[in-house]
Amino acid sequence: MSISIDREQLEKICLMGQGNACCRYILGGRDGITCGKHTSLRETIDYKVAAGTFTARGDNCEGLQP
Repeated sequence: MSISIDREQLEKICLMGQGNACCRYILGGRDGITCGKHTSLRETIDYKVAAGTFTARGDNCEGLQP
């Protein structure tokens, strides 16, 4: 389960559109834009950031809990 992120949070906390500063855990899917920090995808996202294959590298908050 994931938690939707509102537009204000995307801009002010997640820094969407800010290149490397943008949060790496922003996910888009059938439920809209959601936080993936506390999901099974976290390990894969962190691995890809460490490998340099993600532009978004931010880890800007504690994440939204499902």
